[in-house]
Amino acid sequence: MSRPPDTEPQITPEMTLQEIIARYPSTVSVLDRHGLLGCGGPGGPPEPLHWFDRVHGVDLEHLLAELRAAAARPFVREDGAADVPRDPDRASGLYRRFIKTALLFTLTGGTALGAGALVMMALRGELGGISRGLIQVHGHFQLFGWVGLFVVGVAYQILPRLWGVPLPSPRAAALSFVLLVAGTILRTAQSLDPTGARAVLLIGAALMELAGCWIFAWTVARVLEAGRRAPAPHERYIAIGTGWLLVAACLNLAHAIDLTRRSAHEVAAHLNVPYLTLFLLGFVTFWILGVSLRVLPAFMSLRYRQRMTSALCSPLALSVAALALGEGLYLGGGSVVSRILFGAGGIGAGISLVLFAWSLGVFARPDGEPEEGVDRGYEKFIRLGYAWLAISGVMIAGLSFMVLAGRSIDHALVGAYRHALTVGFITTIMVGMASRIVPVFCGAPLFSALLREWTFWLLAAGNVIRVLFQSLSAAWGEAWLRVASLSGVLELLALLLFAVNLWRTMGAAPAADAPGRRPAIAPSTRVADLLAAYPDLLPVFIESGFAALANPILRRTVARGVSVAQACRLHGIDLQPFLARLLARAGGPGPA
Repeated sequence: MSRPPDTEPQITPEMTLQEIIARYPSTVSVLDRHGLLGCGGPGGPPEPLHWFDRVHGVDLEHLLAELRAAAARPFVREDGAADVPRDPDRASGLYRRFIKTALLFTLTGGTALGAGALVMMALRGELGGISRGLIQVHGHFQLFGWVGLFVVGVAYQILPRLWGVPLPSPRAAALSFVLLVAGTILRTAQSLDPTGARAVLLIGAALMELAGCWIFAWTVARVLEAGRRAPAPHERYIAIGTGWLLVAACLNLAHAIDLTRRSAHEVAAHLNVPYLTLFLLGFVTFWILGVSLRVLPAFMSLRYRQRMTSALCSPLALSVAALALGEGLYLGGGSVVSRILFGAGGIGAGISLVLFAWSLGVFARPDGEPEEGVDRGYEKFIRLGYAWLAISGVMIAGLSFMVLAGRSIDHALVGAYRHALTVGFITTIMVGMASRIVPVFCGAPLFSALLREWTFWLLAAGNVIRVLFQSLSAAWGEAWLRVASLSGVLELLALLLFAVNLWRTMGAAPAADAPGRRPAIAPSTRVADLLAAYPDLLPVFIESGFAALANPILRRTVARGVSVAQACRLHGIDLQPFLARLLARAGGPGPA
């Protein structure tokens, strides 16, 4: 089906991607080439075109010219080639699996178990004392289960779209999900009595997690290699962060071997503390910094110092390496060399983190006026998160200076620093960014802005209470822990509200499929949705070989989960001529 040749396609920067796709379905191939790739569902996200242009780094005038040229062409060309080669990527919904499972981990053995343990310690008035390695199991749920699954799942979704290339293997990505989840669950064997079966479970779990991490690293490497046009600073952060994940996964295997060899319930400190540093400061922090450099300047119109953020990558990486090595040697024997490595690495890392938070520009006035029509409620999370990153940098630098000076460190101060990093920076940034990008992934608005506000204030209050009063307990006694215990309850409630908000958002119908809107007639549109919007298309389906759709029960059940492209493949029907018949019967793509 074609448009009259004298009709100029009306595409403007202010139009949303949903409006453009609904009016001109053939433009999807152009948008996919620049990184859309199924984001927002078949109808696309409700984001203005000029916003898509900024986030994906495309010249706006060039993009408009491409879109108008594509819109002026027939939807199906005479040679039968597809102007819309859009069968939904099998991994396009994989991020939902990762995020939902991550939320389940933190609401069970992660934040929930940690909050309960903190309350128990507060009632006793002393740190520690939770037996059988449960605290380390809680930590593992938080690292691999909550943060790890969340970061990996979001990475699988954003990497193809920001680099403009598909995942090298959606099946491998799905396998990594199974391996990481199974490994994290089996790690609970750490709390069991030492037996041969326990050893098999622990080592098997660590090997599963290592294999899942290798699949993720292979995927990242392939995407960066395929999408690279010119070296970019954010790619260095992401590549180094992925490398640290592999090192941390190898240390995790060493944990399992150590627990088995010693028949112990708790990993030795000289193995556990460097692992925490490499996972949190190496993998997670580097990934957040890299993604921030890639998207936040466009999202928030930041006046960031590009040379500074780029120059900090190598010093931060070397500092993290020195810090982790120094921690392991210091806790294993306490030599002069270990103190020098510990002190120099921690001070270098702390200074680098503070400088990065400043040079990113999140605290400065935006470069230009705020974009209209874009929800900016997530920005307070970003600013608070980077404020906590700077505080974490000061704290780790101070603790490292104490080691360098030969002074002992109170465990309460270490816990306060680690909480400032994990909840103050990492979790706050994760919650804020998810509130911004998951609605775009789904093509639906955030379920509740009010729940987001409550999440912010509960998370902020809980973290302040924990860091402040746990630090005070180091100076004036562990009685202050009774106040700090309130933080666990507040943070658990914050994450529960966040989980409800995100879960409902991911379960919402795309705005393009909402009542009053008709989906585009495209390969990725579900058959049931198409027939519900265009009842007159049913005879076309039946005449073309889909006789089973004459049964209304099958139309409401089986056809609900099958796209037009999938249905054509299953029945051996040529997709493009079939789409042409559908468009001819419907009279166009349907009104927006």
